[in-house]
Amino acid sequence: MSNARVLYVNLTGVTCEIMKNLVLAGVAAVICDDREYPEAVRSVPASFFPAKDMEDILEKSTSVTVGEPDAKKAKKTRTVAAAVQPKVEELNPLLLRNGIEERSIDSLPDCYFKSFDAVVASRLSVEQATRISKALRSDESKLFIMTDTFGLDGAAHLDFGKGHCYRREIGKDKLSDLTKIEPYISMEEMLALDLAKVKGRWDKTIPATLVKQRLLMDYWAGSDKQPFSTMAESWLEAHNLPKGTVNVKDLGAIAKDPEISPVCAVLGGILGNEVIKALTGKGEPANNTLLFDGLDGGCRSFLLKGD
Repeated sequence: MSNARVLYVNLTGVTCEIMKNLVLAGVAAVICDDREYPEAVRSVPASFFPAKDMEDILEKSTSVTVGEPDAKKAKKTRTVAAAVQPKVEELNPLLLRNGIEERSIDSLPDCYFKSFDAVVASRLSVEQATRISKALRSDESKLFIMTDTFGLDGAAHLDFGKGHCYRREIGKDKLSDLTKIEPYISMEEMLALDLAKVKGRWDKTIPATLVKQRLLMDYWAGSDKQPFSTMAESWLEAHNLPKGTVNVKDLGAIAKDPEISPVCAVLGGILGNEVIKALTGKGEPANNTLLFDGLDGGCRSFLLKGD
């Protein structure tokens, strides 16, 4: 763990919680987030972005740049990665391998992602997540987590790599022999599945939380500029899902301000533990999808696979 590095793509409340837990545990963090600060994280519920700090920065930026040429304004733009770097270093001053990446995710070469032991991402489009999955495929032991929270719900896809081996805990200080993940489904395959045919051992229909996550991924990607209700209805029809699968009106309100601090904290703690299990090879990993329900505090391990 002391030699591991985790890449965080697009900081949100839940990925900030994962990063906080792992940095305190001694796992170095590299942040890839070229979005403009503080606008991009104004509503993110994380101690890395105190509301007062963001207001002060915005006021200074506005007062200094009014009436100045566009070229000077561009120079003073600050990325989220640069803004959060000092906060991360304060958490664990002993970590010397932290860093930031201010290039956009689309401009990074595929080999860049393979230089990390794990990639944790939020607010990705399906195309971006698929590209990262393909880039990590050649190395069979890289962890890739894609997660988002929305209202009281949250979801995460986990790809531990085809060659990942682990030892199951079978008693006090006892571990099983090395075991491989079976069945293994890559992130690329998960995202390519026909949602209408997805089901679980105890599910006759696809879980609504999973539908919400995928719908919001496409909405946040900005591929469709229609109002949310119009986009959602056409999206459900295109995926052969009944209109009543999700409450479009409620989800539309959540989409604008999706994250709630306790949900991010709980799901972030669970996913941080999954990263540690993957890095150490100790403990049975979760199935490839986690579905969190904030109403009862339960987090389901769901094996996402086709019919």
